[in-house]
Amino acid sequence: MKVRNKIFWLLLSCASFSQAQDVDTIVLKNDAQKFTILSQIEDRKEAQSFLAIVQAAEPAIRYQRATAFIKTYPQSWLLAQAYDARSRSAIDLDKYDEALTAGRFSLRLLPENPSLLILMANLEAQKDLFDKAISDASIALEYLGQIERPPNMGQREWNALKPQLKASAYFARGRAEVGQKKLPAALDDLNHAAAWNGDDPEIFYLRAIAEIGQGSKPAAAADLTFVSRTSDVLKARAERILALLPVNPPARKIDGSLRSEPQNRFDPLAMGAGYAGPEACKSCHLKEYLSWQKTGMARMLQPYARENIMGDFSYASDGIRTGLDKRPFFEVKSQGRWQRFYVDFTIGSKWQQGYATKLADGRMQVLPIEYNASEKKWINYWEMIDPPGSPRAIIADFPKLTAATNYQQNCAICHTSQLKAANGSLDKAAYLQPGIDCEMCHGPSAWHAKHPTDRPFDFRTATNRDAVRVCAQCHRQSAVREFGDSGEMNYSTKETFVPATWLRPFDAFSRKAFFKDGRFRETTFIVEAFTRSACYLRGQAQCASCHSPHLDNFESNQTSLKYGSNPNEMCLPCHAQYRNRIAEHSRHAANSEASQCVSCHMPRIANALLFKARSHQIEIPTADLTESFGQEESPNVCLTCHADKRIDWAKEQLAAWLH
Repeated sequence: MKVRNKIFWLLLSCASFSQAQDVDTIVLKNDAQKFTILSQIEDRKEAQSFLAIVQAAEPAIRYQRATAFIKTYPQSWLLAQAYDARSRSAIDLDKYDEALTAGRFSLRLLPENPSLLILMANLEAQKDLFDKAISDASIALEYLGQIERPPNMGQREWNALKPQLKASAYFARGRAEVGQKKLPAALDDLNHAAAWNGDDPEIFYLRAIAEIGQGSKPAAAADLTFVSRTSDVLKARAERILALLPVNPPARKIDGSLRSEPQNRFDPLAMGAGYAGPEACKSCHLKEYLSWQKTGMARMLQPYARENIMGDFSYASDGIRTGLDKRPFFEVKSQGRWQRFYVDFTIGSKWQQGYATKLADGRMQVLPIEYNASEKKWINYWEMIDPPGSPRAIIADFPKLTAATNYQQNCAICHTSQLKAANGSLDKAAYLQPGIDCEMCHGPSAWHAKHPTDRPFDFRTATNRDAVRVCAQCHRQSAVREFGDSGEMNYSTKETFVPATWLRPFDAFSRKAFFKDGRFRETTFIVEAFTRSACYLRGQAQCASCHSPHLDNFESNQTSLKYGSNPNEMCLPCHAQYRNRIAEHSRHAANSEASQCVSCHMPRIANALLFKARSHQIEIPTADLTESFGQEESPNVCLTCHADKRIDWAKEQLAAWLH
């Protein structure tokens, strides 16, 4: 059966040449998407060469242009898309092995590409690579449940395309399961495929094969009758099988209920009773309450108190200065005169601290510079993380008090609890609790406070997908949000306390957030990095596997690690084969930093607050992409420690680990 191929998502790269999205901003579901990675390619010739690939109507020409682009621009930001185009055109040209190779490389650089994963899954099933096909189709379905429409695609067009993609993913998985003779699983997936696309005869032909294997001959006859009437390609085969089946089959069956999205529903009584606030937890959970109070989450936003101030308010430079009066203040020079703004709130309490002033109308504006505790200096944080020309990074414009520097609109969604728009106005939104409280993680607890046996959300019993979804509210940067009917901004009052969010395709973000090898350069994408990991995708790892906000040593353990004194215990419960042979596996001294699992599998390559944090894309180190892009754009962990060595040495060392 020939693999079907439609170029669905090359639309991701057909964009106008406008500014990319800032790395750290709120994104609303109805926000226009008028930018992609293409807008950030400085070499116009390179951009036009890529557009020529997309615009090619014939597969042979598209294949030729993609191949030439890859050869001409081997370090391009557009390599993932170019290899995607090469893979798709290779499928059209029946070059299946080459299509697999090119597709696999594209997915290595950009895994969040459901349509390519689906094509790979169908091709893998055709080549009897059944386990791989099932894995790729399953990951595609997971992404389709999370991802927002591609840039430059209208919502109506996306609403029409997404069901086809879901049907194709279920079909690919069912196809592989038929090959493995796992017929009950295959039938379940093919029923889902039929529900999402009831007009595709290929789905019903394969479902009939599975039904015959399960002894459901009348149902198979119904499906094959439909196939014989709708498919010239499959008509003869369907009729040959029909001749062996009962006549007068029943009506073809499609279960529309299978189109419903799975939901992590919360107790409706708990949702109805609402939120009680952290003080309600204190009487029964005193230890957890006291430990939470010391965490960075609880202290994410605090009303001004002298003891909470980290910054040195004796700083002055061109255009901005700080000082102390009855409380700390900032003065900003704008249009030739100095304007004073007092500190009403502190933002953050660990490595860096920002400050906000509250206006008479209820707006809170984030003051222009932040104090970094580790470097003991003031920085323009937004200038550091945003693309060039960011309006909120222009210090002299702060006195305009625009939406660009508004706290409620830009920061509060992850720095406060139960945030609600005030009369539809985001920039005057009000919150129930400053900082991140118990109920942001465990759900509304007013009902639980009255009925203790009805437990709130429990990370110990939750699936890793559900648990990570809770943390992703704040630690997944690209969460596209849709506010509730009553203005709920970062919580829900319907079905689940975690509000619905979607991933925006990564093409839309500033390239400052990524390495050219596809890994994330910024910690604001920490959940996106973690959910690429096999530990999450194929295992049961979740954030709470390693972290806890209820430890009593937060002052000395600010990353809230459960196993601070023995970090290998984060990995050894699942990888027990290495417990008594750490040095043998790591090839470094047993008690050295190089023998900690995280040193090699979670290297410190992510930009945090003027320090390097660990990547949460847990993976086996490689060297080939470093060879292609260089150490700066594809940091190799071996060369990070052994800076005097060359890439050839790293390749040899890593190859030896596999033998």
